[in-house]
Amino acid sequence: MCLLLVVTGCGVGAGAAQSRLEAFTALGSDGGLADLAPAELGAPEFQRTLERAKPSNLDEVRAALAFAPSADRRGFAFVVPGCAEDGAELTIEGDTLTVNLTGGENVNCATANYFLAVFSVDRDSIPAAPKLSTMPR
Repeated sequence: MCLLLVVTGCGVGAGAAQSRLEAFTALGSDGGLADLAPAELGAPEFQRTLERAKPSNLDEVRAALAFAPSADRRGFAFVVPGCAEDGAELTIEGDTLTVNLTGGENVNCATANYFLAVFSVDRDSIPAAPKLSTMPR
């Protein structure tokens, strides 16, 4: 069973109530972000790695990572390479959460840009230890 939510404001199907895009921000083209694994919010190494990359909007990044989901939700952060995207979607399939960037069609970039996407997910809709992925299946 695959549940999909397009987080550009128009949820799709049953997944719409399960996840929500809480923050989306561009990080620039620092290659030091290429191997940053997604994490549940509150992972200190994730935030330290982002801060070491010195994005020009560090206050916005810190605010996104400071998002505190309600008790019935969990928060997850993903750094995803792209070009000129303006949103993201989260796919929940089995025990895997996968993020995909949206928007920015017909733009050609010479260098990858990175984006931070923070989602909240209904606690009861995912396993205790979900697999987090930035690679679509």
